[in-house]
Amino acid sequence: MGIDQDTPSKSNLSVKLLAEVFAEIDSNVQIESFEEAQGSRRGDNYTAALFRIHVKGFLLSDGNTAKRSKWECSLICKRLPDSQARREAYRSEALFRNEVCFYTKIVRELLSFQQSKTRESFSSVPRCYFARSDLLILEDLCAKEFHMPNRQEGLSLQQTRSVLVELAQFHALSLAYKAEHPREFDVLTSSIEEGIFADSNLEWFRNYYRRLTRNAVEMVSQSFRNGEDGLLYVQRLRDFVDTDTFFMRMVELVRGPSELAVICHGDCWTNNFLYRYSADRMTVSGVCLVDFQLIRCGSPALDIANLIFCCTDHALRKEHLQNLLKLYGEELAKALKKFGSYPSFCGTCEEELMEKIHVEFKKYARFGLGLAMDILPISTCSADQAPDLYVPLENSSSSAPELNVPPNELCRQKMSEIVVDLVDNGLL
Repeated sequence: MGIDQDTPSKSNLSVKLLAEVFAEIDSNVQIESFEEAQGSRRGDNYTAALFRIHVKGFLLSDGNTAKRSKWECSLICKRLPDSQARREAYRSEALFRNEVCFYTKIVRELLSFQQSKTRESFSSVPRCYFARSDLLILEDLCAKEFHMPNRQEGLSLQQTRSVLVELAQFHALSLAYKAEHPREFDVLTSSIEEGIFADSNLEWFRNYYRRLTRNAVEMVSQSFRNGEDGLLYVQRLRDFVDTDTFFMRMVELVRGPSELAVICHGDCWTNNFLYRYSADRMTVSGVCLVDFQLIRCGSPALDIANLIFCCTDHALRKEHLQNLLKLYGEELAKALKKFGSYPSFCGTCEEELMEKIHVEFKKYARFGLGLAMDILPISTCSADQAPDLYVPLENSSSSAPELNVPPNELCRQKMSEIVVDLVDNGLL
């Protein structure tokens, strides 16, 4: 749909606003119109509406209106859903504030610190052109040949390794900044609001997680119903997801003490990683992290557990789990060295740092299982089964909506394999 000065816009953008945005970026750009299209498919996101914006205009030659050439640009507009019921159901406003805070305060401060320390830098986040309480305008990474992986297939070993490298660099930036500016770090993290696992959300999510945990136990029980050897796996899962304690266990994991506490991405599932590939599409040449609505300050193992257990399969974990943890530790150490010596809380050498990472992963790995009960039904379902964010909810309620996505065979298999991997590795 083409949008001119007088046409209403589903994205809530206008030519005037875009002109004001680009006036700050390049005064030689003149905006004439834009076109918009839905920016995500069903099942790809739930707490914000995304639109792909194709902006058209002219580029002046040194401000000379007589000398101009055609100019166009692709952007991503992210905004709160129209439906107030949907905003309340998914706690969208609080999550949106987190992401605005990330782009306007946190990442700016961290990248400024990084620039003062090293030329080799973490830059794997999209550029933010504009931010306010209900609207973000970001660069369109698809224009740079970045692509979203298939959420039903999960991540390959190469894709997983690529994300771990970026997470290690992102976490190292937090650790180095915290070591040098502890008070400022506390100020930054105090502006983050825990999006899900907070005491205040217990009643809101009680029925939501009651259904998810019941589904998880049912799926794993079905997987082992013909053999007594599976009773241990089912019982360990039951102990973890006990209806009266599960949510608070997740709260305790999120706010658990950690010497290595960092600003976590908070939502490391498949759709929040975009990849660029070599010409033959055989090699990952770049990866970018997106969607920072669930950022939190906590153990880096929370992000690692999220990635490992919600985005990879049993075969990959069985063969490569230890090597993946080793890769993360090596990359974290390498990144920290760029900022100088290790912060005291990271140990005195790479071996001590690696030991700390293993201790934290053992402590927080089960967090990945808690998240998987929410993520797997969505990541494994077909698009037509997924909730449609662009259709308003009919009614508001006093609790989170039930997840009306029937568990499928792939979901059952993945859930069972996560439990097996955790128990067999002494993590549950």
